[in-house]
Amino acid sequence: MLKQDLFWHYACQLYTNKQVEEVLLHFQNAHGKNVNVCLLLDYITDLNQQLSQADVDALIQCATQLDEQLLSPYRIIRHTLKNEHSASPNYSAARLSLLKAELELEKLQQHYLIEQVNTCSISYNISANNLALYLPESLVQRFLRAKS
Repeated sequence: MLKQDLFWHYACQLYTNKQVEEVLLHFQNAHGKNVNVCLLLDYITDLNQQLSQADVDALIQCATQLDEQLLSPYRIIRHTLKNEHSASPNYSAARLSLLKAELELEKLQQHYLIEQVNTCSISYNISANNLALYLPESLVQRFLRAKS
């Protein structure tokens, strides 16, 4: 059973790598990929555990639902604030509050992803490559280069 707090710590630590952050945001913005799914698949791979394609599809569905319900509308608000109200005297405080709340929503999404992955039948595999079930090989390699 995976624990949400351990995954959160792993994700935060990995995301502090500026190259990883840039690559993941590129995957999100240019390829429609979910950052938390990428981080979770990498985390599971680091644990030498392999998911099936059906398991990854279930994670994608879980993430997509939360993106549509919570994160995407929230990001629209944040982008609107930045693009149309950045000259406002309260802009910095409002932006900081939105970023903090968005981080909590990301954490909530991770919670549900961990719940979902804990229903999967994961197999031990020293050569695990879960990202390959979600990303084209060129993007997997780009992520791995950024990570190293």
